[in-house]
Amino acid sequence: MDLFGELIKPNTEEFAVGFDLTDTYSQISYTRMDDEKVDTLSVVPGGNSYLIPTALFKRKEVNQWFAGNDAVRNRDTDGFFVDRLLERAMPGEDIAVGDESFRPSALIALFMKRSLSLLSMNVPLNKISSLMITVSLLDDRMVEVLTEVVASLGLKTQNVFFQSHMESFYYYTIYQPTELWNRDVLLLDFSEEYLKSFRMECNKNTTPVVAFIDPESYHSFKNDDIRNLIINSEEARYADGELNKLVHEICDGRIVSSVYFIGENFRQEIFGETIRTVVKSSRVFEGNNLYSKGAAYSAKNKLHKTLLSESHVFLGNDKLKSNVGLNVLKRGEPGYLALLDAGVNWFEASNSVEVIIDKGNKLSFVITPLTGKNPEVVDITLADLPKRPQKTSRVRVDVSMISEMRMQVVIKDLGFGELFKASDIEWKEVINL
Repeated sequence: MDLFGELIKPNTEEFAVGFDLTDTYSQISYTRMDDEKVDTLSVVPGGNSYLIPTALFKRKEVNQWFAGNDAVRNRDTDGFFVDRLLERAMPGEDIAVGDESFRPSALIALFMKRSLSLLSMNVPLNKISSLMITVSLLDDRMVEVLTEVVASLGLKTQNVFFQSHMESFYYYTIYQPTELWNRDVLLLDFSEEYLKSFRMECNKNTTPVVAFIDPESYHSFKNDDIRNLIINSEEARYADGELNKLVHEICDGRIVSSVYFIGENFRQEIFGETIRTVVKSSRVFEGNNLYSKGAAYSAKNKLHKTLLSESHVFLGNDKLKSNVGLNVLKRGEPGYLALLDAGVNWFEASNSVEVIIDKGNKLSFVITPLTGKNPEVVDITLADLPKRPQKTSRVRVDVSMISEMRMQVVIKDLGFGELFKASDIEWKEVINL
């Protein structure tokens, strides 16, 4: 069986794009909807220069802006250099550029527009059918910022999604040959302020298979220090030995199929001992475009599921970790009505259904965690629901996640056609999952 077989045949003239957006560098990867190959945009035609500096430059007294490498080249001229766009967007305050102030989302959107214009030589922008923006940490505030950004991009497609680097690692991994991830997979990321790791493992005893990723940060490994190491120096040999010990600790007692070293600060000539040790038991890969490629795979998967993606689910920090449904009667027999599916981004999880209450005045919600815990039934009593004959009370049930573990439920009485008018009474509850 071809696990990558499409469940729905894609449009061969459309593209999925992954945009890795960070405070230092950004990258763009892309794939045709009918192709398994993912390419990464090089800012040097025909080369392998994937890093786009996440920065803008505005000339003084004129409305002329530069982005990426052009911004860096102009930073020492007469004007204003703007970087750390994501970090400066978090407080929600305008960013001063000379005598003017701009919404952070507007500046991020400008940077993304200019960066995507570089892609137009390879991908017609009106042929982008799905865009995935991936960031280091996807919290509530980042979702707000990116939502504002998307509104300003002016893309033809409405299929724009967000995910964390952790999830991009997951999607990159599952689109590799299965022998590279039939056991644990380790990623060491040297691209940010300090070293961080992701260790992915799959629980194959569940249906679907549940993938977990264990993240760790190592503040003693500062990338500014690593960047300045001199080959064969005492400091370099010490750093290599410390990294070797760290990898051994992470992998101790585990079988690790693959190890990825990513980020522009990782250098083979510095960490030779570590690599020689790791290759004895695992496949080893190096690069810096894994997140953007994983985002491109995910963007494609959003529109065209594969058998593999349907049989696996990733439960990260920003994911809904439980299936949610209602106990109902179907043709007189007890049944289950699915409302929310585990594995989706919690901030995208919502649903609305209409049901007829069989008898009484309560609805029973079933919470089924995919983390191994037992299912739980939560009843919501509809106090003051008008008394009517059996099976003549119709209600609308709206569910939406307001945080990773909290679900808001809004229930409204709709009556029953012309026989029983709607009372328009609403009941609101928050259920902790």
